[in-house]
Amino acid sequence: MNAIIKEIFKDFKVDKVSIPVSFLFYDGKKDTYVVFMEWDKDNSYGADDEIAGYVTYYDFEIYSKGNYLKIAEAIKEKMSAAGWTYQPRRESPDRYDKDTGFYSKTLCFAYPIQL
Repeated sequence: MNAIIKEIFKDFKVDKVSIPVSFLFYDGKKDTYVVFMEWDKDNSYGADDEIAGYVTYYDFEIYSKGNYLKIAEAIKEKMSAAGWTYQPRRESPDRYDKDTGFYSKTLCFAYPIQL
């Protein structure tokens, strides 16, 4: 799934500014970036006494020293176009870290997996 997500966000730009999207952590120097990770698997369903599928949830954490609202909307658009479903009840509140100067927000998306 990580390779699929990396392809979705290949050359990700908002307002013509490139934004790095990385799995689990970002060790670069940009003031705006996104990290993603699998958060949960849920709602499995079965057929013939076997699990036939489930839903996987991924979090996308936006970090920025400026306004990240357009980034959040761009992520929602990309994920929706790729067949993912936005999960607003699983997102974080808006946050600010005084020590780092970063604003952050976590968005969650779900995707059904057929086995």
